[in-house]
Amino acid sequence: MKVAIIGSGLGGLLTAAFLSKKGYEVEIFEKLRFYGGRFTSLKYKGFQISTGALHMIPHGKRGPLGILLKKVGANVEIVDSKPEGELLYGDKSDRSDERIEVRSSVFPLGSKIKFFKWLLKYRMFRSDPYMDKYEKELDELSRKFLKSFLGWSLSIQSSEIKFSKLLAIYRNVVKYNGPGIPIGGCKAVVDSLVEIIKSNEGNIFLKNPVKGLKIENGMIKKLEVKEGWEEFDIFISNIGHEATGKLLGEKYSDEEESRGIKYSISIDRPFIGHTGVLFTLNCEKISGMNEVTNADPSLAPQGKHFLQAHQPLKDVTRVEEEIRSGLEELKLLLKGYDYEILAIQSYFNGWPVNRMMSGRDIGYKTPYSNLFVVGDGAKGDDIEVDGIALGIAEMLEAEFDERIGL
Repeated sequence: MKVAIIGSGLGGLLTAAFLSKKGYEVEIFEKLRFYGGRFTSLKYKGFQISTGALHMIPHGKRGPLGILLKKVGANVEIVDSKPEGELLYGDKSDRSDERIEVRSSVFPLGSKIKFFKWLLKYRMFRSDPYMDKYEKELDELSRKFLKSFLGWSLSIQSSEIKFSKLLAIYRNVVKYNGPGIPIGGCKAVVDSLVEIIKSNEGNIFLKNPVKGLKIENGMIKKLEVKEGWEEFDIFISNIGHEATGKLLGEKYSDEEESRGIKYSISIDRPFIGHTGVLFTLNCEKISGMNEVTNADPSLAPQGKHFLQAHQPLKDVTRVEEEIRSGLEELKLLLKGYDYEILAIQSYFNGWPVNRMMSGRDIGYKTPYSNLFVVGDGAKGDDIEVDGIALGIAEMLEAEFDERIGL
C-alpha cells in the first residue's frame, strides 16, 4: 500500500520509519529545503543550533520517544540526565549557587496534601478546573516551580491547562523519570530515522509542498504536489489539524497554539555543570535552562559550552518587549560569565512551539478513515516530543496493528 506523509518533522519521520519497515511504500513531501522541521539543527559558528526543540528528550531513553526509537532500530545514543533537574531559588535571581535538586522531599508537606485533596475531588466529583485556581493554594516554592515547569516543558501558563491533563503528565514523569540528551542533538535523531526510511526504499521530496487533497467517495484519494496530482492509499499529516483541514478547504480545530522564545547561548565555562534542567524559579520570563555540552561537547566548538534557555511567549503583540525582558534576566543570571547570544528564536503563528497547546490535542483521527494527523497537533498526555511519540504509538497500534506496548 502507498502512504503519503505530509511534512517531515519528527512525527512524520518516526511514522514513516515504522511503516516503511512494515513494507508500506512511503513517500514524504516537505516544503522546506531540509527535513526534521523544528526537531533538527543548523550549524552556526561551530554550534549546532536547534531549529525549534531543545537538544533534550523529556524522559530520555526510558520514555515513549526513546522506546519507539529503539523499537524502530534507530541508531541514537541518549544520555539520561543526572541530576534530572535543579531549582535555582533564593533571594535574588542572580544567585547561581543557591540550587536545590528536584526531589519530592524538597516540597512542603502542606502542598503535597493539597495535591492529594485535588486528586480526590477529581476522582469523586470530576472537579477539573484550570490550574490557576489551584495554584493560589500552594506555598511559594511549589507555586514558582509549577510556573517554571509549565513554561519550560509545555510553553504554557497555569491558566491554560486543566488539573486532569497535568495529572496525566505528572504520572508519566513518575513512570519514565526525567530528561536525556541525544548525542549529536536533534539532528542525530532525524538523520537516523531518514536512514531507516531510505534503507526501506522510502522517498523524501524536499522543497515540494503539498498544495491540496482530493476526496473521492468519502475518502482521500489524491494529493497535489509540484509534479501534479498523485494517488495514495493512506495519508498521514505532520502539519497539524488546522493546516491539514486547509488542504481540503475544511476546518478541524480552532484551538490556540502555545508559543515560546528560545535563546541559544555560547558561554566560556559551564554555568549549569550537569545534564539536567535548571528551573529558574525567581525569573519572571525565563522558565529554565539546559547545558547540552555537558553530555555532548561536539554540539559546540572546542573550549566552548552551549547553553539553551526557554521562555513562554505570553503576548504575541509584544514579542520584542518580551525578548528584551528575557535578555535582561539572562544578563542577571549569567553575571560574571563571558557569554554570547548566538540566536533568539520565537515561535508562533504557524511556526509554533506546539501546533496545539498541550492537554488540548484532539488526537490523530480526522473525518476521513484514511487520513491521520501526527506530531504536535496530536500528542498524547506527555511533554513535547514524548507526547508526540505517545500519539504515534496510539495510531500505529489502532490503525496499523503495530504492537508498541508503552
